[in-house]
Amino acid sequence: MTWNGRLIARWVLAGPAAFVLAILLMAATPFWFPKGASNIDHLVFAIFLFPAYWAIPFTFAVMAEKLWRASAIFLATGLISVLMIAQMFNQT
Repeated sequence: MTWNGRLIARWVLAGPAAFVLAILLMAATPFWFPKGASNIDHLVFAIFLFPAYWAIPFTFAVMAEKLWRASAIFLATGLISVLMIAQMFNQT
């Protein structure tokens, strides 16, 4: 991959991909946090942790030496989050 191609790939990973991953992580947060009083999800934790959910993938994408590894980690984390969200909606 040329330098220009790596720069574009890093920009996509650090920009839109990190933001989409942060949204997916935020949507999946109620899955791993326990239910609160009156069986209500703690949605405040998802909103409160959103900057960290964005900053960690952004920093990783900027600092990663191997972009294929960063892409694989983003893809795996996003897929796990999507599966958690799908499981939440399939519970009846």
